[in-house]
Amino acid sequence: MDIPHQSIHRPVLVALCLLIAISLAVALSGCGRPAALSSEAKEARALEIAADYAQDNDLARAEARLGELDVANNAQWVAMLAERYITEAGDQAVAHQLASLAQALGCSSERVARYLAPPTPTPVATPTAEPTPTPQPPMPTPELPTPTPTAEPPTPTPNPLPSTPEPPTPTPLPQPQVVVKSSVNVRRGPGTAYPLLGTLEKGQQFDIVGRNAAGDWWQICCLAGEQAWVYGQLVDAVGPTAAVAVVANIPPPPATPTPAPPTATPAPTRPPVDYVVKNLRLRPVGQDAQRCNAGENSIWVYVVDPAGNPLDGVRVRENYTGIIHVTGAQGKGSGRVQYDIYRGGGGQVDIVDEAGNRISEVSRGMSADWPDFDLMKAAGYCNCKPHPDDASCQADLVNKTYFFAVGHYTYEVVFQRTW
Repeated sequence: MDIPHQSIHRPVLVALCLLIAISLAVALSGCGRPAALSSEAKEARALEIAADYAQDNDLARAEARLGELDVANNAQWVAMLAERYITEAGDQAVAHQLASLAQALGCSSERVARYLAPPTPTPVATPTAEPTPTPQPPMPTPELPTPTPTAEPPTPTPNPLPSTPEPPTPTPLPQPQVVVKSSVNVRRGPGTAYPLLGTLEKGQQFDIVGRNAAGDWWQICCLAGEQAWVYGQLVDAVGPTAAVAVVANIPPPPATPTPAPPTATPAPTRPPVDYVVKNLRLRPVGQDAQRCNAGENSIWVYVVDPAGNPLDGVRVRENYTGIIHVTGAQGKGSGRVQYDIYRGGGGQVDIVDEAGNRISEVSRGMSADWPDFDLMKAAGYCNCKPHPDDASCQADLVNKTYFFAVGHYTYEVVFQRTW
């Protein structure tokens, strides 16, 4: 029986069309947006990019590939990975590739730069040739001397008993000192109610010989042959300050004498400065965005009147950049301004008038580097890593062996008007 040619191919064509439609549907279903990379995947991609850069030195290609990872700051993130691999003493080839890429991207920390520095070669001593001895003429045979009678040996003297060695003298601790950051007043006691003794200038250093019970004033030696007091927040304290003793029997400030009734109403006098630094601190771990290894990077300045009420219209200057912000004009809140912090210094703020003249005390420096130890301890950063005591935490901070949240601190400083 013969089957028509057309009846054989039609079912085949129908099945082929159905197969093509199914294949298109499957292909289209896989065209969705790829899922975001995990932290581990981003890190693996970074290692791959660093290895490729070590081979081809194509920085533009490396930057473009890092931009696909969607991190906040490519250079700083690669530098943080490099420091972690250096510190953990893992695969040093990978650590070197990450450190080289971070340096090429322009973000090289002190640890990365020290890691990439070439080792200093040890000089090899050149051996000195031995001189050739000059032959000497033969010596004449001497005449034998007449033998001398042997003397009686002396009576041995008994050895004295060994003396007891003196105990070693203990090495004294280095003397703690204050280093003046900017012009600052010194007084005869720990407080502004004590008489003014003089003024210190930037860069001067004095030995610390005591402190008050509150720990916010240092007693120094000496100014014009006399011990004086300086406010701790306006100077840098270096050395073993934890061992400084509290000064006993500090006399109270002198009583203000009662003036005689004036014959005429005197004109009111204003204090030496219109604003003083009332408080300065690091925002503690756990508040807002501050964490042990991350957080904001800001300086918040608050300006208040004597009663603590916020003041708007006050001109605050950041000395590192010279930028002036007016309180209440940034939209950050009444009586407030905000600045960014920088690596390598800066962060001193003061208040100026319309002509740019300083009318306040100057704050201590507040940079993105490791802050002063007293601020770190008060903000709880020593608890981010187990430390048996304050000295071990301070040693980690001074030696920069513990990463802390470098570059991500938030400072708060309060200026209060004096009139």
